[in-house]
Amino acid sequence: MALLNCAGKVSSAPSRAFNQGNSGNKRAMATRTWILYAVILWTSDKSRVCGQLLSGRVADDYEPSIRPNTTGSAVDVRLHLYIESMGTIKESTMSSTPTQDFTITMWFRQFWQDPRLVANASASQEVVNFKGDRMSLIWTPDVFFLFEKDSKFHDVTVPNRMLRLYPNGTVLLSTRLSITLACNMELANFPMDTQECQMIMMSYAYNSNEMTLTINDASLEIDTDLRIPRFHLNEYKTAVTEFSYGPTGNYSAAKVTFSFRRHLQSYILTVYIPSSLIVIIAWLSFWIDAKAAPARVSLGITTVLTITTMTAGMQETMPLVTYAKALDVWLALCLLFVFLSLMEYACANYLIIVENNRKLKNYTKKLGNGINEKVDHMRVFEFHYGLGVSRRPGYREPLTADKLDRIFRYSFPALFVVFNVIYWPFYLR
Repeated sequence: MALLNCAGKVSSAPSRAFNQGNSGNKRAMATRTWILYAVILWTSDKSRVCGQLLSGRVADDYEPSIRPNTTGSAVDVRLHLYIESMGTIKESTMSSTPTQDFTITMWFRQFWQDPRLVANASASQEVVNFKGDRMSLIWTPDVFFLFEKDSKFHDVTVPNRMLRLYPNGTVLLSTRLSITLACNMELANFPMDTQECQMIMMSYAYNSNEMTLTINDASLEIDTDLRIPRFHLNEYKTAVTEFSYGPTGNYSAAKVTFSFRRHLQSYILTVYIPSSLIVIIAWLSFWIDAKAAPARVSLGITTVLTITTMTAGMQETMPLVTYAKALDVWLALCLLFVFLSLMEYACANYLIIVENNRKLKNYTKKLGNGINEKVDHMRVFEFHYGLGVSRRPGYREPLTADKLDRIFRYSFPALFVVFNVIYWPFYLR
């Protein structure tokens, strides 16, 4: 089956070259004249052929502003999408409602049947391509994208738009475009979240009684080498639905739902591992002598400030939401752990002061008042019968700084492990 391209406009480059030629060079002028004449003949012949092809298909009373099947059923527009690439999916931080934008570059193809364009027996059976202004000779659907924020048609090196007419009245409108769509987010599991974004196509003027859109999974193709920064395309699915707009009626819509899962590896390397190391550094302070105040205080304050700075840096790049994200929970618990290590040293330092005061008080009594004889007899009695100070009923040894450090050396990492055992299965489910 032959195919003929019917372009919209004739280039004026030869006439400009003719006007700019050297008037003194007659041979050059003659050559350019013949070239211009050949171009005009070729263009006229092409227009004549296109006119002949259309004369047997397009009736004289054909009106491109009127849809097919005005007295019959609704026009069924079949959609076919080939997604070439997807740009960076980025979160918006300018609104209290978390949204993200995702950009798609694709071939958007629409097929429909126009009985008015069926070739009769005497007409040419060739497939005709229309470009440029000639595309306005044929009725085309008024499909638009819901939640579209920005879009553009590609025109390098020529406008990437074409209309193809088949002898049986089937019409194909193919367009290459890039479109940016808005998508509402749910960030409770961030950065282990899965986002679902929709691309909804529907008619602007024709309700479902006049035009319907159809799409299925087979009519959606995605480039096998597609890569999306920070996300992985888990799956996609298509559906046909309707939207009701009150007095104007119900409108047929074709919907494509994309499921994106965020890459966790970068956050593990930049947030989770560094914050875990900071907690480990805070744990090491329990192994430093409690009397080494400068070392333990500086270590505790440094870890607290580091976690606080890390938390503030993450908040600057994320939308403000009214609920806690998974990353917020992690950083908050890490901050709690390092703050707990600092508070533990405050308690240990207090116990050191209490112990020193007790020793000083006992020493002062011995020097100032001597040894109480009654007390000495009691101590001798207790020693003889095995009832020392540590064996008195109800007696408990006082808590010391060293004992407190030993408790935290084992309970601190145990609590952090328990937190991890609860945190990761809960958010990765």
